[in-house]
Amino acid sequence: MAPPREQGDEGPGPRWDAGVAKEWEAVKPGLATEIWAEFRKDERHRRRLAWAAVSQRAIGQLFALVSVGGMLIFAKYSLDAGEPLVAAFAIGAPSISLAVIFGLSRMPGRTLENALTRPGRRIAAVTAGAQQPPPEPTTSSGPPPGTL
Repeated sequence: MAPPREQGDEGPGPRWDAGVAKEWEAVKPGLATEIWAEFRKDERHRRRLAWAAVSQRAIGQLFALVSVGGMLIFAKYSLDAGEPLVAAFAIGAPSISLAVIFGLSRMPGRTLENALTRPGRRIAAVTAGAQQPPPEPTTSSGPPPGTL
């Protein structure tokens, strides 16, 4: 016998109904309950992973905010000490790199795996092109070069 459904649970897979549960119970008594328990564990794990991803993103944003604040404080003290070049460098370079990092992370389809495989594809294309023989020269119907 299948355990009762809780609200919001769709069950393990698209065909979770009494008929399927009876088929499983015919194979092994208690199998439907085991499958249901495994499904629940899997769903809890997915929810935890989703919360972990949200937490990771929030901590990253907080770290970026704190680091930009630190750069601003360092630049203020550098200006107070009469070092405008140090202040400009303290704000400019790290701020640009942070903007690029966070900007690229928001672009759809950009992943670390794609970024690492792209140069490999380019190298393969170049080496494949180098292995092909050069094209044969074509004859033109015009006068020979240098005769004009």
